[in-house]
Amino acid sequence: MGNLIVNRIDLNNRRVVDKLRKVIDKLVQNSSCYYPLKFKPPYYFEVSTEQVPSESGWYIILEGKKPLYAGKADDLNKRLNIDNGSRDNFANTKRAFDPERNFIKKFAELNILSNLRVCVIKEKDVCSELNINPNDLNDLDRGNIEKLINIFRCYFNYQ
Repeated sequence: MGNLIVNRIDLNNRRVVDKLRKVIDKLVQNSSCYYPLKFKPPYYFEVSTEQVPSESGWYIILEGKKPLYAGKADDLNKRLNIDNGSRDNFANTKRAFDPERNFIKKFAELNILSNLRVCVIKEKDVCSELNINPNDLNDLDRGNIEKLINIFRCYFNYQ
């Protein structure tokens, strides 16, 4: 079998994968990582209570404790709480398709999804738990962690 393309974090190694899963699970159990999320017409997400950290990391959109979507962001606040960062091409009438985030917005508008919230995972916290310098991660590592979170999002113990 082939190997996954990796950089600093070797996701071809079972111990590394298990450690990263445990780190993510530990971080999502911190109640300070959660923010209420709502759809703000006509195109945006909004965190209504306070500003999400303006740091790089990953986020999991949940309905209650059910994970719907995992993503990464260079700036978590911009991606989740600023109009331009959360638009997802929704305003473009010539778009050929919609990403999952637009489906979540529409279903929230239709009250199909009614208890949206987001769990943010700061890159520096993951790196600290793994004893890695955040400067050693590249886009490949960040994307691979996003994929791992997405695949295992139903396995984490959310608050």
